[in-house]
Amino acid sequence: MAFNLSGQPDLPQRWHAIRWSRLWVIIACGLALLVTLGAFNILNGILPTADDVDLYFRYARWTLSGELPYRDFTIEYPPFSLVFFLLPAILCYPLGGLEIERYKILFHTECFALNLATLWLAYTLFKHLYPAVTSKAHHNLAWRMAAFTFGSILISLYLMQRFDVGASFLTILAIWLFYKQKPAWSGAALGLGFTAKLYPGILLPLVLLYFLYVKNDWRSIRRYIAGFCAACAVVLVPFLLTGADGLRVFLSYHLDRGIELETIFATVIVFGSYLGLTDALSMTDHGGLGLASNWVKPLASVSTLLTVAGLLLIYFMVWRTLRKNGGRVRIDWFVNVVSLTILWFILANKVLSPQYLVWLLPFMPTWRGWYKTILFLIALPLSFIPFPFLIDWLARLDALPFIILAVRNALLAVIFVMLIRDIWPNSFGFLNRRQSDKPSPTTELTESEAA
Repeated sequence: MAFNLSGQPDLPQRWHAIRWSRLWVIIACGLALLVTLGAFNILNGILPTADDVDLYFRYARWTLSGELPYRDFTIEYPPFSLVFFLLPAILCYPLGGLEIERYKILFHTECFALNLATLWLAYTLFKHLYPAVTSKAHHNLAWRMAAFTFGSILISLYLMQRFDVGASFLTILAIWLFYKQKPAWSGAALGLGFTAKLYPGILLPLVLLYFLYVKNDWRSIRRYIAGFCAACAVVLVPFLLTGADGLRVFLSYHLDRGIELETIFATVIVFGSYLGLTDALSMTDHGGLGLASNWVKPLASVSTLLTVAGLLLIYFMVWRTLRKNGGRVRIDWFVNVVSLTILWFILANKVLSPQYLVWLLPFMPTWRGWYKTILFLIALPLSFIPFPFLIDWLARLDALPFIILAVRNALLAVIFVMLIRDIWPNSFGFLNRRQSDKPSPTTELTESEAA
């Protein structure tokens, strides 16, 4: 099977005074991330962070002591997440034994390694999507990798203390293998991501639509589905056999969640309470801060409906574009659709934890122009100021943290609209650019369009 990569765009030449070797770009970014790891481990004792790594440690200790997840103890994460919990625990033994502080250092190191691998895949994917950077715009590549690194540092409080970077790595790995025309392996990587964090599963219809309309490639579709299902089966079947009831509890745990405080819907409820339209109180809900209000249940249902309807609309628009163009679309166009799909899932969800923004980091370098990247880099620190630094204000439903979160969510919504303008410039008329400024998904981008 041969992908249609017609119209791979050149990138604008800027910052001509800076000419970095591609190798030194990765080395410099890697060193910056390594320094961040060291600083994080030194400062970890005084940072106001949540106890998620302590929870991961307990899961790992119980599992290594012979207890079975989902059968002997409840776990709130999908099964493949255990790999990210167990690896640091196993490495503790040759270094002196399983102990919480040692485990934390090794878990942070695991997150660093996964993020470094994600950086490399993002760099490699970007270099292949935009081959012009190799010869005449490699400084642009350097700045985009620097933006990825800076973003990682900004969100390091969560990147280093959550396993989301593992799911992010598996997602970008699946996209890279998809680009390299390895459907079975790509499907397996996406399946592992799905069994680690669930959200990568929303990308499966996009990939299948692409295979179907590029060259009516049913063989690749079968191989992709086989890889995806095989990975899911390898991970899920043992737990279905030993702890099926526990898996059902895990699913109901997430389905029954209310509105988390950091979502768009929580902001609506809180500002509604300021106006006297409803009552609202914060409460601990499913391991996080939620809301008690008579608006919670209907808005949680609205969230689910919006999430599903939005995903279906995106799938429909991709199907229509692929059919209209006979499968002739640029591969970077498709990668931007992946970003859009993930971003919609984040925005419409009834849970919006700061670490969810880690899911977008690998795709940020492929965004056309710099405005979206700058807005995203601003949104990252706004995500962790309310939690944990203003946690008491947040729990009291004071205005300041919710204003910050409203600005953060507005920035993400603006990025979402800008991605729509890039992906479907001739649709959604109220979002369109000027008629003279509408790049096609199939034609080569000019330097000004790529900027």
